Amino acid sequence: MYFSWGFGIGVNYKISILNALLLLPGHMFIVYVLLYFLVPRYLIKKKYVYFFIGLFLVLACCKTYAMVMQLALTGNDRFRGFDMSTGKAILPFLHVAGIAISIKLLSYWYQQKQQTLEAQQQRTQAELELLKSQLHPHFLFNTLNNLYSYTLEQSPKAPEIVLKLSALLRFMIYESNAPYIPLSQEIALLQHYIALEQLRYGDRLDISLVISGDTNQYQVVPLLLLPFLENAFKHGTSMQIDQCWISLNLSVTDDIMSFKLVNSRDKEQPPKNNETGGLGLQNVKRRLDLLYNGQYQFETLMQDEVYIVNLEIKLNELLTKQDRNELLIKTEYV
Repeated sequence: MYFSWGFGIGVNYKISILNALLLLPGHMFIVYVLLYFLVPRYLIKKKYVYFFIGLFLVLACCKTYAMVMQLALTGNDRFRGFDMSTGKAILPFLHVAGIAISIKLLSYWYQQKQQTLEAQQQRTQAELELLKSQLHPHFLFNTLNNLYSYTLEQSPKAPEIVLKLSALLRFMIYESNAPYIPLSQEIALLQHYIALEQLRYGDRLDISLVISGDTNQYQVVPLLLLPFLENAFKHGTSMQIDQCWISLNLSVTDDIMSFKLVNSRDKEQPPKNNETGGLGLQNVKRRLDLLYNGQYQFETLMQDEVYIVNLEIKLNELLTKQDRNELLIKTEYV
C-alpha cells in the first residue's frame, strides 16, 4: 500500500496496486540477499568493494525483473527501451534496500552493545569476587595469628576466640555472598571484630565506638568497612608497645553514612606518603570505585601520632526480601 500510494500519484490506483504486488517478489529477493548475505558477509566485515559489487548485481537483477513486470502489466509483446516508467519502478527497490540495510545495521549495533554490556558486567562481577576472596584470607590469617599466640600461652581466652572467630567465618561464608546486607549487620561484624581484638590487647587498648542514626533502614555491600578497622589494628595499635587507642564514629544522616576511624600510631614509624596501607584497603578502594562510583568520598590522613580514615557513602534503602531474591538471581545470572 505504501508503494502503490507513494509511486501511484497521477495514475490509476488499481494499476498501481497491481504493479506493487507484481514487484513484491523482487522486493523480497533484494531484502533477503541483503540481510543474510551481502550485509553480514561483506558490509559488517568492512569489505566494501565486494558489497557494492554484489549490490550492483542485485539491483541489475531487480531492474530486469522490473522491466519484465512492466511488460506483463502493459501487455506489450516487446520492450521498447528504458523509459521513465521503468526507472520509476526501480525506485521502490532502492527504498526497500535502504530500509533493510538500516534495520540490519541497527540490529547488529544493538547486539554488539548488549554483548559489550554483558561482558563488562561479567568482568566487573569476576573482579568483585576476586577482591572479596582476597579480603577473606587477609582477615583470617591475622585472626589466626592472634589465636596462635594465646594457644602457645595456653590462655583460657583461646576458646572464646575460637567461638568469635567461628561467628565471623560463618558470616563470611554464608552471608557475605549477598550483593548487599543491612548496614546494621555490617556494624555487628565490626563489633565482633573489636571484641575479638580486645581479648588480644586487654587493658592496653582503649576503644571508643559511637554509632548514631538509623542503621536499620539502609544497606551496604558486605565486608566494606571491616578492612578499615583491620588496618587500624594491624598497622597502628600492633606497632605500639605502650597504651594504644582507636576511635570509631559512624553516623547516618538521611541516606549519607559518615565513617571516621582514628587510630594511634607510633610517631617513630615512618610515614607512607599517603598510602592507604595494606592489601585490604587497596581492595576496598577498588570496590568503592566499582560499586559506589561518584557516590562516595574517601580520604586518609597520616599525622605524627594518628592515622585518620574518612569515608562518606550515599546509601541505598534496605531492600525487601523479594527485592533481595531478585537481585541475587540477577547477580547469579551475570
